[in-house]
Amino acid sequence: MRIRTTACVLVSGLVLAACSSDAEAGPIRGTVFDRPIPEEAPADAFPLTGEPTDDPRFDQPVVAVKIENTSSARPQAGLDAADIVYEEIVEGGVTRFAALFHSELPAEVGPVRSARLVDADILGPWGSLLVYSGAREDVTSTLSRADLIGLFPDAGPPAYSRAPDRPGSHDLMANLPVALEVAGDLPDVTPAPAPFTFAEEVPEDGTSGTELEIAMSSASRTGWEYDEDAGVYRRLQDGEPSVVTGDGVIGAANVVVILTDVGPGGCCDTAGSRFTATRFDGEGDAVLLRDGQRFDIRWRKPSATRHLELVDASGTVVPFRPGPTWIHLAPFGAVPEPAPADAPSEAASDADAG
Repeated sequence: MRIRTTACVLVSGLVLAACSSDAEAGPIRGTVFDRPIPEEAPADAFPLTGEPTDDPRFDQPVVAVKIENTSSARPQAGLDAADIVYEEIVEGGVTRFAALFHSELPAEVGPVRSARLVDADILGPWGSLLVYSGAREDVTSTLSRADLIGLFPDAGPPAYSRAPDRPGSHDLMANLPVALEVAGDLPDVTPAPAPFTFAEEVPEDGTSGTELEIAMSSASRTGWEYDEDAGVYRRLQDGEPSVVTGDGVIGAANVVVILTDVGPGGCCDTAGSRFTATRFDGEGDAVLLRDGQRFDIRWRKPSATRHLELVDASGTVVPFRPGPTWIHLAPFGAVPEPAPADAPSEAASDADAG
């Protein structure tokens, strides 16, 4: 059993997120255990997106960043460059992102915030560098059993910095090329795996899927609308277009909704709210949006060390479209049921009524 070293250098003068109640415990030290050998990606494609490239960067690890999604954190930096983004529910019904970067490494990503228990299930298979502001002691203990390298804010500038134009506790930003350089000095950094199947060909048996609203909680709604010209989905936050800093826009080739158990966990944060518990192992129903179509399928993930699979009714893996993917860990009932295939469209119903 190998113990991974934590990439931390104490730097004085930086006001650390670790000093806040949002990050009570110190850096994690991940342990390699019971992890399958990373799958090989095509030699001409990025492993997390399946997009063609002459520079697949197979020797680089995935860089995972915990990013805040409160109103004080918006617009976020770097989300438009992420290969995969997981959205999870945290205290008070707000959501937080675990964004995975590999094909692009922005020099500014954030605001960076703390980890949660479900992150062990999300990030466990990826062998990633985890850029985060800290965690509770129980979260740190759980993450320490995952194949992760934790980069704590003690690493200091230029890996971390404070954005002067953002409010305090919502201003911690990360420079991913520098973070990767710090991690690159450590032995046995796990190269990015390639666990997903990609195909340009659209699967069969889809229904209309040009828009979808996901009720993550009573406090947070995520929406997606299909941009046919670009061939991607555009994200909405509470009914308004999601925006990021700079000139970029969020575009997802694939939108996945994992329907699972989400409910109260342990007690409590500084506001007295119970922590949120989300199940991300086992199996259940899922929705996939790609190419303007909706596919009602199944998800399965046998353990924290295994990657997510999407399968149809026969158990056959459903491929992603090459490009970025957003995955939402949502409660049961978060998305509307699909319209029957023979149901008339809204426009047709209006015409009949006229």
